[in-house]
Formats: sequence, structure tokens, C-alpha cells
Amino acid sequence: MWSVFGQDTVIDNLATALKKGSLHHAYLFTGPEQTGKKLTAVNLAQALNCESDSAPCGECSSCRRIKDFIHADVCLLDMATLIEESGSQTGIKTEDIKDIQRFVNLPPFEGKTRVFIIDGAEKLTGHAANRLLKNLEEPPPNVVFILLSQTLESILPTVASRCQHLEFKSVPYDKLATWLFERGEVDMPKARLVSHLSGGRPGWALSALADSNFLSFYIESRNKLISLIKADRSERFKYAEKLAAGFSDDRFSVFDELKRWQTLVRDMLYMKYELESHIINCDVTQELRDMAGKFSSSGISNTLGAVGQAEYELQRNVSPRIVLESLMLKLECSCGTPIKL
Repeated sequence: MWSVFGQDTVIDNLATALKKGSLHHAYLFTGPEQTGKKLTAVNLAQALNCESDSAPCGECSSCRRIKDFIHADVCLLDMATLIEESGSQTGIKTEDIKDIQRFVNLPPFEGKTRVFIIDGAEKLTGHAANRLLKNLEEPPPNVVFILLSQTLESILPTVASRCQHLEFKSVPYDKLATWLFERGEVDMPKARLVSHLSGGRPGWALSALADSNFLSFYIESRNKLISLIKADRSERFKYAEKLAAGFSDDRFSVFDELKRWQTLVRDMLYMKYELESHIINCDVTQELRDMAGKFSSSGISNTLGAVGQAEYELQRNVSPRIVLESLMLKLECSCGTPIKL
């Protein structure tokens, strides 16, 4: 049974290929985080190794072992694991691909097909991507590669061209809210709120409902950003200094913070253009309306671009303090007058 919600086109494509025996040797799944890419990769690995006639059954020994990533023929390579094991935050390196290649040409050990899942394929270094390319060009039998990335553009074109590309999309808010409500775990008002705050990402929505602290942290962090938009330069610089100080210990939390910035500023832009149905932070629509009224459309657009530029520079190891203080300078004052560098 395929476990992913809201990705019918992707699932139909894979299920049809499995039925016809025309599955590709390499797939590239792209789309926003927590829209089901990794879960679909796991389901595909289960389907390829399932012991039941109705694959993936999710119940047989192979399906259960693959779900827990203890199956000898299914390998997951992801940045979170690499950081935990080695402390490296620079990307997926050649050595990591070499580890995969040691097993590529071996026959399946306990199943039917070897499956290699690379989560965060946009983090492949140039050398690592080129090394992987050799396997994608001359795939051994009974081997399937599944690369997961947020965008197609971040993958080396020569790698992407060897894969079948399947795009995962955010689920419409109403559809996601109905699904959450019908699970019987939440009332409709909260289902609507979570579906919006998730940005149409079922994985995020389920995490928020499973852990009240998860949702509370998001709302608290978001509200602090709203206060910061109204604050003076001194307060914003204190915020930038605190954020930069924690970057070396937990860079992912800083990137998460920048994503919250992007979401909030984008919502202001939607409000400016009277596109309220697109807003993610639907619980603070009046705040968004008030803020949008104080800024020009170009000012909001420039701020959105500045947050994206900050994220880009941090990913390329520019000094966090310089990047974040520059971002604060580019933000508009609460009175609506842009601060020029």
C-alpha cells in the first residue's frame, strides 16, 4: 500500500511502471520538503522487494525491515546522517559515493532489488556527482537509484538527464485540511490552520499535530519575526548577532528561521495584491494586512529577495554575522522607509 497523500500523479506513474515491468533504473524526485518524496522512495523500495502479491503490502518482513532501514539491500544516504556520523556539513562527498559503489555490483543479499536513496541530492559535490554518473550511465541489473532534491535546477544536468524526473507538489489547503480532519485526530478549524501553516506539506502537518511543541515553536518563532519587523535597528541587530552566534553549532535552525522569514514576507506580498487565499500564516491575517499597508510592493519584494540572498550566501560559507547584519540593514523600517546600504 502506497502511504503518500496528495501525490496521485507520481504514484500512478510508479505503480503503472511496476505493473508493466518498465521501471526506470534511476529516479529524481523533486519538490518542497515534507511533501512525501522520502516516503515514496521507501514505498518504491518496498514494492521492489515485497514478498506479497499486492506490493507494497507494508506488512511482510521485507516491507517492515525497509521501513526501519535495516534491510541489507536498501541504502539511505542523507545529510542528517552524515552530519551525525562525521560532523561534516559541506555536502555529500566522493567518499560517500564510493561507499555506495562498493555494493552496487553485488547481487541482492536478502531481497530482489538493491535500492539506493540519496536524500538531499542537491548537496552532492561536483566530484561526487560525476562519480555517481558512472553508475547512472551503466546501471547494473537489479539496482535502482532514487535521488531526492527540492529543485531540479540544483542537480547537475548530466545527472538529472540520466534519471526519470517526478515532481512532488504542495497539496491544496482545502484538500489537506479535509484529509487531516477525516483521520479523526483533529477538528476542522485546527485542520485548516495546520494545512495553511504547513504550506500544503502533509509531512509538516502530521508532525505539527503529533507534537504540540512543534506547532507552538513555529507560532512563537513566527510571532517574534512579526515583532522584529516592527522593531528598530538596534533590536534587529541584536537578533542578527544571536542568530549568527548559533550558526556554527546548528546551521539548520538558522536556515529554518530564514524559511519562516520568507514565508512571512511572501504572505505580506500576497496580502498586498489581495491574494488572501494563498496566505500560509492565516491565523494572523490582520497583522499581515497592517504590515502590508505600511510597505510598498517593491519594498516587500526586495525584502523577500534579500532573505533568499542571505540563505544563498550562508550555504556558500560567507561569514554568518556579515550576512545576517546585511539582511537586517536591507529590511524596511516599521515606518515603511527602506534602509539603504
